Amino acid sequence: MIPSPLALLLRVPVLVLILSLLLNTAAFSGAPPLPSQPAKQNHDAVVILESDGSANTDLYSLLQSEDSSTNVVLEGFVSKRRALGSSLVFLDIVPWRPPAPEESADPTSTSNQRQVISEEELASIAPVQAILRREFWDEKRNGSSFDVYHKVLQPGTNVVVIGTAGPSRIAGEAMVFVSQAKYQLANANPQHLRNVLKFARDGLLDFEEVSRALPKIDREELLESVIGSPGQSCGELASVFLSRFPPKFLLNPSHLMGATNSQKVALLPPVPLEYMKPMLRVNRSDLEDQNEEILSVTAALERKVSSEKSTSDEPETFPCTISAWVQNRRRYSNNVTVLELVDSFSSLASSSGADASDPDQDETLINDDFIEARNSRLKNLWKGRIYSVLHPESLEESQHGDQAEIYGNILCSGARVALQGYLVTGKPSKKDNDDSSNVATLWVSNCRLLRSSWRPSVVRNVLDLLAAGRFDVEEASECLKLPYAQVEDIASGTEETSSTDRQWMAAELSKSLQGENSRIGKISEAMQQSLDTFSSVRYEHPIQEIEATSSDPTKMGPKASQILESSGTPLRTSPEGSRWQRKKKPQLEWMLGQIEQVIRSHPEYGQRPLRLVDVGGGKGNLSNLLAETFGEDLVTVQVVDISQSAIRNGQMRAMRRGLGNIRYDAQDATTLDVSGVDVVVALHACGALSDVALGHAVRESAGFVICPCCFRSNPQLRVALPASLTDDGNSESLKATSSNDIELVTVDEWLNVESAPYESLKQLAELQGDIGMSSRAMHSICGLRARAVQRCWQNSRWRSEVQILTKIKSFPIGFSTR
Repeated sequence: MIPSPLALLLRVPVLVLILSLLLNTAAFSGAPPLPSQPAKQNHDAVVILESDGSANTDLYSLLQSEDSSTNVVLEGFVSKRRALGSSLVFLDIVPWRPPAPEESADPTSTSNQRQVISEEELASIAPVQAILRREFWDEKRNGSSFDVYHKVLQPGTNVVVIGTAGPSRIAGEAMVFVSQAKYQLANANPQHLRNVLKFARDGLLDFEEVSRALPKIDREELLESVIGSPGQSCGELASVFLSRFPPKFLLNPSHLMGATNSQKVALLPPVPLEYMKPMLRVNRSDLEDQNEEILSVTAALERKVSSEKSTSDEPETFPCTISAWVQNRRRYSNNVTVLELVDSFSSLASSSGADASDPDQDETLINDDFIEARNSRLKNLWKGRIYSVLHPESLEESQHGDQAEIYGNILCSGARVALQGYLVTGKPSKKDNDDSSNVATLWVSNCRLLRSSWRPSVVRNVLDLLAAGRFDVEEASECLKLPYAQVEDIASGTEETSSTDRQWMAAELSKSLQGENSRIGKISEAMQQSLDTFSSVRYEHPIQEIEATSSDPTKMGPKASQILESSGTPLRTSPEGSRWQRKKKPQLEWMLGQIEQVIRSHPEYGQRPLRLVDVGGGKGNLSNLLAETFGEDLVTVQVVDISQSAIRNGQMRAMRRGLGNIRYDAQDATTLDVSGVDVVVALHACGALSDVALGHAVRESAGFVICPCCFRSNPQLRVALPASLTDDGNSESLKATSSNDIELVTVDEWLNVESAPYESLKQLAELQGDIGMSSRAMHSICGLRARAVQRCWQNSRWRSEVQILTKIKSFPIGFSTR
């Protein structure tokens, strides 16, 4: 238990806290398992995928031909993007070759004003899947690195990708394994264009490529603004340049991805022909005659094999009930959903063998024989899975509403289901290498969710359906592993739950539904060893678990609540259930409580205004709240962030609130002058920025409250420490990289760790789908930071009886899953 502020003042004048942010990231529920390797790459011929609807068919035909000498060229608009770590990106690219620009002396002519393609047209064309994977990237042929295109290829951009045909995990589908890319047309997102311009300014992206992607901007003006005027903000330039384009000329990525669930549904691709109409109407009496026999996928496929012995050319059908795991989900328009069923669910990396992000992988093994073996294994997997179709015309009516809509939303990868319907078995194709025709399809009439996916968004969906009376109580109790009485209270309204309450409950329940088989990523031997290597710091600095509904006592709470609920800036009101209400506002209130304890424990609290520094404070939501809550007599606040636009935004908000005790500075936090600082704070300090903030506190004998996140970010940052630490033997690992009284050291040196095991630990901290393992890694990192603070903290400002106290607290997962 944390002592009361009064006890802290008497016993420990400076309280130092490190707050651990528990990481539980929801992955794209529709992301397929990691595909195998592409076809061999002896590129002699070229196939251009056209926008006439033949692209996917041509790509699959190329894969089936096993012609490894052919390159694939795909030009089109990115409609969706799913990034998994820093080495893998899935793209949906709608084939589209824009017409050659018409020459016109009049810049206001219709041809120059018209959008290249409308969002409606884009949604009507079936996209082609492409995969950017670091190990397949051709660094020599590309003008820019994989890391640049990893960020440049965003929804709404027009691109050209070159690669080879590789197998998807969906039978009858192929995807492009990208080795080269070109950026052809920007989207309408200012932040995206800012990044593109910065890449061009830094020489990481070819200037001519950027110039072609901005057809309304004069090349010479672009050259002078981006290259010739390095002092001008790329963010400002992006806003200016985008204003030159006619409305709707560039595609808006938020319109393509969908900001709300209804928008996402509206953007779903059209239903494929094979799923357009049920092959037959399910007869309830046939299903009842089964005596409720429940089959596994394997048992159902054995019946399929028996049916293939029939001499008839017609597809065989039989009623059945199958209990299985959902490996993949594909959603289409008109409430049609296709589920890929397996007996043993495996996460993305564990189902695909070698992982692109695995540092232990030997690249020399990725040769032609290896690729052929992997492709063959994937095709065999097509024969060992059942594809179930949830179609409005085949599903029976339910007392809770439309089954197609309800289960189409909640049955996703990682869920265990029981499905009742007709299994339709195709006959093996007489065509060579055509594996797609020999696939079993289950046309579903009834669904039951046996175990929910761990993803918080899915769990939240189930809870919302339950509260609305649209989901069976017994089924919810079973699939969420909750007591029946509690579920019944939620459904009946006895336990009154708001949208925010259900969001927090979903985050907590998600933890209990995670495990080894839900893990999205591969735990290498080096990662496991890193946990053992740093196990001692977890015992030295245990975590104080905090639930989403609990908070520490705070005297400033009532005043802060009034500020948070007030209209205007820096803060705002939002409807119940909004991201502000369920995440940001609770985060700020909780952080305020922790910071208040540190401020009140300061030896000179109330005697003078204490100086607070917010490292990476952005537009100042936290800092403005601190300045207004405590007032000018108690604190002055300095906000430091490298983003000039965020700093300007925060300044304007503070001015509108009439705050005279806050200052904003756009500068690098590493070289910040923190002389005389009393408390250092940082909310969501990405990666090494947390170490930078801790270094400033150590140097000035300051208290601090640091909330870290994104542990692998900002590895280039250096920690500024007193030069005396490298001279007096307190930390032999610290080595000076500059002169004067302050030394810049690497994070490894600051933490006194070896680089390789610490890098493995950071990789494990970012693991998705297994919060048990990732939490242990995050705990270890925070423990290393606490140990470094105790080793390096200087007590030059205070009396000898002043002691340092470090604590690690878990950030309530209900407030943020990042």
